[in-house]
Order: sequence, then C-alpha cells, then structure tokens
Amino acid sequence: MTFALGRHLLESTAFTLLVGVFALAMRERSAATRHSLWFIAVIKFALPVAFFSALGSKLHSLLPLSRLTVNVPLGLSNFLNHQATVMQGTSARSSAFHPLIVIWFAGSVMMLLVWLPKLFAPLDALDSTDHFDENSLLQLKERIGLRRDVNLRFAHSDEEPALKGFWRPVVTIPRGLSAKLSESELEAVILHELAHAKRADNWTSAFAHAMVSIFWFYPILWWIERRLYNERERACDEMVVRSGVAPEDYVAGILKVCRFHLNNSVAGVSAVSGSNLKNRMEAIMSLSASARVAKTPKPVVVTLITIMTIIPLAIGLTLSAHANGQSASGNQQANKQMTSESVPSCVFAGVQYPEGTVIQEGDGPEQMCARVLNPVEASKTNAPSYTGQWIHTSKTVRERSKTIVRLSQPPPAPTVCTPRSSAQNNLCSCEEGGSYSENSLVDSASGKLSCNKGKWVPISTTHVEKN
Repeated sequence: MTFALGRHLLESTAFTLLVGVFALAMRERSAATRHSLWFIAVIKFALPVAFFSALGSKLHSLLPLSRLTVNVPLGLSNFLNHQATVMQGTSARSSAFHPLIVIWFAGSVMMLLVWLPKLFAPLDALDSTDHFDENSLLQLKERIGLRRDVNLRFAHSDEEPALKGFWRPVVTIPRGLSAKLSESELEAVILHELAHAKRADNWTSAFAHAMVSIFWFYPILWWIERRLYNERERACDEMVVRSGVAPEDYVAGILKVCRFHLNNSVAGVSAVSGSNLKNRMEAIMSLSASARVAKTPKPVVVTLITIMTIIPLAIGLTLSAHANGQSASGNQQANKQMTSESVPSCVFAGVQYPEGTVIQEGDGPEQMCARVLNPVEASKTNAPSYTGQWIHTSKTVRERSKTIVRLSQPPPAPTVCTPRSSAQNNLCSCEEGGSYSENSLVDSASGKLSCNKGKWVPISTTHVEKN
C-alpha cells in the first residue's frame, strides 16, 4: 500500500505541475479561472489512476465487446505489460498494517477530529436584521446574481463577517462591526459573502481542506490550498466590483473589518478578510466594473479532465483487451504446439502402435514406441517436430513408466525378413511384407537387422538387451 500511495502522489504531483503551467499562462485572466484550475488539481488527489484503470477493466468485462482483442505497437505493448506488472506487484505488496500507513492514518484522523467540530460548530446567538431589511438583501442578491436562499444575521460576537453552512448558508455580521461601517461599506462586505455563496466556496474550501487532512504530510497540497484561498478571495473581489461597488468603499470596508478583529478563519467558512492584504488592495483598486469577464477556456478544462479520468479509463480497457489478445495468442500457440506435438506412432509389420506401446517377439528384445525429436528440427525453437521410434527397453524402465501400453498378444510379424527397398521415407520393408519404423529389430537369414533411416543394418546379437 505504501508503494501505491507513493505512485498516486507522484502522478498527482505531475498533474499539479501541468495545472501550474496552465495557471501561469493565464495569470492575466480572472482569479476565478485560476481557482478552477487549482481546484481540479485538488480533485486529482482524490482520484487515483489505479481506480479508473480498474474501472476500465471492469467495464471491459461487462460490455458486449468484452471479447475484443487489440493489436498494439510494441512500445505500447511494453507499456501496458509494465502497467499490469506494477498493478499486480502493488496488489501483492499491499498491507494496511505497515508502520508508515498506521502513522498516516492516525495523523489524518487527528486532523479531521480537530477540523470538523469547528466546521460544524453551532452558530452564535443571532438576531434577525433590523436596520437592514429583507428587501435590501434581495436587491444585493440580484446585483451579485445569486439565486440561492441565503439568510443574513447579526451575531453577538467579534468574529469577522463570514458565510457559514452548506445546505442553508447564513451570512453572519458582528453587530459591533456593523455599527462602524457606512451603508456602502456594509453593502460591500455583505456582497462579498454573497459572492462566496454564489461560487459555492464553502463546498470547494471544505473539500480542499479534507484532502489536506487526508494527505497531511504532503506539503504540495498545503501550498495548493493556500493558492485556492488567495484566488477565491480575489475572485469574490472581482464579482463585488463588477456588481457596482466603488473600489474605494470596498477597500475601506475590508480595512475596517481587519482592524475590528484578529483573523481566525476556518477552512470551509468563507470570510471577507485574508489573503495578502497589500496586494489584494492594489488589485481591487485596479479593478473596473466594466471590465470584461474572461471565462475559463473549455479546451483547457477538457484536457485536464481527459488526462485525469478518460485516459486512465482507456488504459484499463486497453489493458484488458491486450491481456485477452495475449491470452488468445497464447492459446493459439499452445494449440499449435499441441497439434505439432500430437501423439506420435510407430509402425511394426505394417501396424501402427501409439507412443508407449511395448512389443516383444518371442524371446526377442522388448521394443517401446517413444517420442523422439526430429533431428532436422532439433535446431528450431519455434515449432519442433517429433517422430515415433522404437527403442530398446527393459523391465525396470517399463515398470517405471506410466504411459506404457502392454499388448495382450505379440503383433503379427514374419519370422524371417528379406530386406527390400521401401517407397516410404524412414521406413524399412521386407519381401515378406510389412513396414517398420526407425530402430525396429527383426530376424533375417544373416542375423538381427535394425531399421536405420529407411535401410536395414545388421547388428550384433550381443548388444540385444534381454528381459
């Protein structure tokens, strides 16, 4: 499991570098664009490549094309084989009780236990709006383009203005702060929180911090979360200024908020202050309500999503199809080899006997039909061929072999063989009739004869092995 974790972090880091290149190329675009890119990088940490590869393999087995095989180039084939080997090795080495895994799990649990109670802490005592009526809030929602149901409440606390909650979000304003803000400044602060609600920043912020809590030991995720925080605040600043708020009033309201309290933000709770204050003030003063909004380029988003999901899914599908192809090829090769290695047979006196058959004529030597590599094919490694030949055997060898077939009766054969030429290669013949395979032994007028490459060769009876 440690190997799988390291592999996932390495893949996610490479993806983050790609996102960083896109974000750098879009530094002149809106902060919302860069926020979207960095959030995609966070999502990648929650989606391992192995998950989509396994999903692709599962889909391959469920789809009607599950028997599809693909022929891929050698380079891609080696890559797929490497991926399969890595996945199998990862599965074989997985262990949930490795000391590093235990430390990782304990740290994640501790991070979540510290953060979640703060995130879901009950709201302080709230008062309904008195000097800020409901109609004014509705007008501000229309200015920012918010259609969600968001309530506004004034809290008896010194916390900064914030948007809290997920399903029923509430904008909270400290009552002491509201008395220090002018009407235009208060509207700007409320519009900032409504911008967070429109962008669903509470959800994205909570998700990002959940990933940070899980991979608490990985500094790159902490850095990405900080980038998201900065871009999120600037994106809301852009929305507020575009809604018609004067940059001067907006900056004045933020400065008063910063002087009113000490920043103690919680991930998943969107507040008005934060980020690099000096740079942020300069950026707000440079904004214009008439500035054209540059949306996130769709090709960039499609490219990142494809790299993150579609390509691993396709690798899983291709890996399964490639494995099927290799399996089918292996089966074909095995069938071909089995065909080429079909059980050979031997001929004695014109009768064919299968491999393992033992014959004996009277008191003569025993002969067993055996599989012998064809000398012509001995140097070939792809598809060697075998032939059946009679070999001398003995009772001991015969009893150890499990493939020997005993004949109930000796095969018919002439008592004396008069050699003659044979029309068949590697077979010997007698005038009395019948054909004989290589190494067959027969009696003749001049003594024992052995079939050697289609010719009868005399042998010494002293070398004949008796039973």
